[in-house]
Amino acid sequence: MSGFTLYNLPVVVLRDLFQQFGLAEIFNISIISRRSQRNVQLLMRRGKNLDLHLNVTENSMISVQRNYEYLHVKVVEFAELMEEPTAVSWVNVNGTPVPMAIVGQTLYLTDKESALKEVTKHISKVFRCQVQGVSLGNSGSSNMPSWVIDFVNSQQQSIKTLWLDAEDASVDDLSHVLTKAQVSDELQCSLKFSKKGPHPEIQMGQLSMKQFKNEQASWMTIDHLLNLNFEFGDLEETSFRSKDLNAFLKHWMSGGCDRLQELHIEMKGSINVNKVLWEIDYELISSGDVKEIDSKKFNDTVEIRGGVQVRRKTDGKVARLFDNEAGAYYFSFYVLE
Repeated sequence: MSGFTLYNLPVVVLRDLFQQFGLAEIFNISIISRRSQRNVQLLMRRGKNLDLHLNVTENSMISVQRNYEYLHVKVVEFAELMEEPTAVSWVNVNGTPVPMAIVGQTLYLTDKESALKEVTKHISKVFRCQVQGVSLGNSGSSNMPSWVIDFVNSQQQSIKTLWLDAEDASVDDLSHVLTKAQVSDELQCSLKFSKKGPHPEIQMGQLSMKQFKNEQASWMTIDHLLNLNFEFGDLEETSFRSKDLNAFLKHWMSGGCDRLQELHIEMKGSINVNKVLWEIDYELISSGDVKEIDSKKFNDTVEIRGGVQVRRKTDGKVARLFDNEAGAYYFSFYVLE
């Protein structure tokens, strides 16, 4: 910005001016030079209303949202261009000059992994915010870029959301992601395995979060479930049997999954109630006893009529299962108090 008097204005005026700029304008100013980046960082207020999402999929991009405004910075390697760019500029990314071709908000660089790291750090500094969410993988692809979790962990303590989507991804990569990730709000998985035979032995850490959703959970074991601690869980296409539900109930009643409020599991086969309740202390509830629950799965108030009630030994909380509306292949579990 040599010769331009923008930065000669008083700081208070500059801050008010930058509040009027759009996200794309702020980003474009920040990559002009190292000085511009420093000035933008000084002028930007801490990004309390900003949401930064790192998307490492087929269309890798860093997205910033401010209220209803979006900035999507797509990162692509030069090798993916159909033809040579007409102009390549040296721009500032996180304090380092790099060769880059810019088409709209798509950045063409020499190495995608390094570029995603540096552009993410640059945007995080400029907008003074942390990565809130991460999306990894593509439906129909085995690619699972596990390095992203190591990168995010090196920058901050945790992320709010993690979404995984892949087909026949490496067990090692998935295990790395699911043991190293620190997620506070939501973990959502859609992991498909096309090969027949034993389920892949994926490792999971002892994760604690608000919500856990797994659209294709056939690879999960009961040990995976017992190592998780969430408020709401929704597991589809599992390989769980009635004996697994029995293990879950014993685990919950003895103090496990203490955050749990609501759980839904699609079973491998029909539920055998006797096997589920084996060696379980429970109370039969008449159909006239109705409880209203604010269900996160249905985003509505649902009525729980009758069923079976169990009580935790550690804190006295009670939960309902096998209500009169329960299906033969679906297990629903609601904590009442």
